[in-house]
Amino acid sequence: MSDALIGLPIPISFRKLYINGAYTESHSQQTLSIYNPKDDTLVATEIPIADAYDVDLAVTNAETAFNGPWASFTASQRAECFYRLADLLDKRLPMILRLDSLTTGNPVSLIPTREKGYIRNCLLYYAGWTDKMRGDYYPADDGFVKLVRHEPLGVCAAINPFNSPVASLFIKAAPCLATGNVLIIKPSEKSPLGSLAVGPLFEEAGFPPGVVQVLTGDGSTGALLARHMRVRKISFTGSIATGKKIQVAAAESNLKRVTLELGGKSPAVVFDDADLKNAVDWTLNGILARSGQVCVASSRIYVQKSIANEFIKQYTERMKAAATGFGDPQIPETKYGPLADSPSFERVQGMIMRGKKEADLVVGGNRIGDVGCFIEPTVFLNPKDDAEIYRNEVFGPVAVIKSFDTEEEVVSLANDTEYGLMAGVFTKDINRALRVSQRIDSGVVGINCISVMNIQAPFGGKKASGYGREFGEYALRVFTEPKTILIK
Repeated sequence: MSDALIGLPIPISFRKLYINGAYTESHSQQTLSIYNPKDDTLVATEIPIADAYDVDLAVTNAETAFNGPWASFTASQRAECFYRLADLLDKRLPMILRLDSLTTGNPVSLIPTREKGYIRNCLLYYAGWTDKMRGDYYPADDGFVKLVRHEPLGVCAAINPFNSPVASLFIKAAPCLATGNVLIIKPSEKSPLGSLAVGPLFEEAGFPPGVVQVLTGDGSTGALLARHMRVRKISFTGSIATGKKIQVAAAESNLKRVTLELGGKSPAVVFDDADLKNAVDWTLNGILARSGQVCVASSRIYVQKSIANEFIKQYTERMKAAATGFGDPQIPETKYGPLADSPSFERVQGMIMRGKKEADLVVGGNRIGDVGCFIEPTVFLNPKDDAEIYRNEVFGPVAVIKSFDTEEEVVSLANDTEYGLMAGVFTKDINRALRVSQRIDSGVVGINCISVMNIQAPFGGKKASGYGREFGEYALRVFTEPKTILIK
């Protein structure tokens, strides 16, 4: 186990599961090891791959918790737990997030500016919702009084991505617990450490044991949760291929509710009247954040022809300069880190190599250094219509730029994809901004911004980017079921 994990000020086990308020030996004999993508050094070994027995044990304890004291918590008691948890995290979260930096490549520079505030705001937001899930009343004009309650589903499971494991944990846990459910968390096999460290903080904040549990493992563990007959809801963030398998498993088992957030190929549409610097800033940050390993990355950029040359000049210069910001993610001054692991690096490198035959490579495309999973910021121009680099999600710092003439043309180009998660429209004409944002097939559209989310407003995709919503009141809805009561 890495020296970086020794001497932590909080008691954590990375060789056990977190079940019913305690670190627990896994029934499974299968384990996995994880590595630091900056230099491929070993970080931790013998992390359990939870098996069917482990999953069933967690589900049984979750059911007990759901039907136990947690069921009698008032809304204000649930809110108090959220507030105490936020206070605990204020001191401990930086260390926990540093754990995941060791295996994801996420720079620790993100912790004070993005991740810590983001997580705290999420908890505080949903703490305020615990007593506001009102129902409905319909008068007895037909002889029946109609009441509608919004009831928790019961045992829920969260299968989280590698790129923001702790933030994803709280994005799913906060609305789940605010509505009275219980949650089993399966972090990515690439980044389980922070999630294991967070587990005990829920009990310390006052949540009863079993309300939140953490099972480590690979895809086999996720499949067991998706097929379990007593899990009532799965919230998954990840690839389309895995999302399809989860949906099938949910349908073939007990028709459990499913929320899927499955990535994107986000178009940024830059009209000739846009504030050019603002457009370059947003599109650049939207592809470089977490080295392009975000679902909302601004990876397709459409620029109106009259300003295309100037936009491309500024954008490519900035992308070239950004290469100097890549480095050791554990150093606070580093802006951008490596890709998450060798398979990710090889996949992105392969797409870039094939892309050279399908588009004009004008920036980057090479490995940075001789060690680690570092890829230069990369820009392609004029892709073929069927180019892989243009059509598929890369999940790396790779952007494709294409010019257009008319509004009709660019709307057609932006929508010519099976993805539909995020988009951006850059223009000073508010009428055009609203008109185009309405016509683009995307769950979220930014006007003069892109690759940004807000905890108050629903977030999710259309088409193959998934369904269901996270954030805001909409996330509460997907963790509850309406019940109608008829009174004669």
